[in-house]
Amino acid sequence: MGDASRLLVSSRKKERYDLLGVPASATPADIKKAYRKLAIKLHPDKNPDDPEGEEKFKALAAAYQVLNEFGPSTPGLVNEDAVMDPEEVFGGLFGGDRFRDIIGTVSLGREMKEALQKDSSELQAEAEGQADSASKITPEQEAAKAQEEQRLAQEKAAQREERVSELADKLARKLSIYAESVHTADNEAHADEARAGFCEIVHLEAQELKQENFGVELLHAVGFVYTAKSRHYLAAHGMFGSLGGFFHAASSSIHTVRETVSTLHAALELKKVFEELAKAEEEGITEERKKQLEDKAAEKGLRTLFKSAKLEVESIVRDVSSV
Repeated sequence: MGDASRLLVSSRKKERYDLLGVPASATPADIKKAYRKLAIKLHPDKNPDDPEGEEKFKALAAAYQVLNEFGPSTPGLVNEDAVMDPEEVFGGLFGGDRFRDIIGTVSLGREMKEALQKDSSELQAEAEGQADSASKITPEQEAAKAQEEQRLAQEKAAQREERVSELADKLARKLSIYAESVHTADNEAHADEARAGFCEIVHLEAQELKQENFGVELLHAVGFVYTAKSRHYLAAHGMFGSLGGFFHAASSSIHTVRETVSTLHAALELKKVFEELAKAEEEGITEERKKQLEDKAAEKGLRTLFKSAKLEVESIVRDVSSV
């Protein structure tokens, strides 16, 4: 690498540290802490009136991506096109660490990571397999494929079961503090104080959680499931018995269907944007228009991913509440 190239790399590295507001001697933990703090502050959802908000957020994410992936000890070896760990991306985008004890880790990131880890020969083989007719696949290959799909399905089911179990334990421990305080209260006044104290703790936690990326949306999603499960339980054990429980279960099912349809619509809108971008590039397009379409695709893509993540979150919390 020539002197000019080294200077350019050094300059870019300094810019990344400056964007994150940390010195070049910062540890990975310092970098991560600085990124999360700035990501909350600069996220486009929290700065809808800033025309440069999305670009600032992208620059911040890119700086963190490179420093986090390669660290400060690899000067001159930075890959500008490097991709950060998808699980880290999804974890940071949808709730961050503060939501982990409530929703766990969104599996979309892990699935994307697994896809990216496949080498080019695997991807090519899969593409060719999808393009070829079924007649070209031998019975042995078909059996091996079915066996692998079954193994992956069992692995995902086990991961989900473990995730639900861990989250249920954490929820039970949190609620046990409230239940024990009320149960051991000397009188009703003390019980009311325990209830009020627990509600205040939950309120303060919610105020912190809503500062995370998509924090408000995630809180609404989790709160909806908690409320629906509570109403279902009370209705099933109330005056109308199982009939009341059936009504609330049906309402919850309608909500799930509605959210699923909404996610599909978002995916179709994203597909249309990509088709529009591809057509425009074929017919000739200015850099400005190309950027507009790419920004539009990025925005719709993020919303589509969140809607998919939200469906998963509601499903997980629903299972956790049923344990």
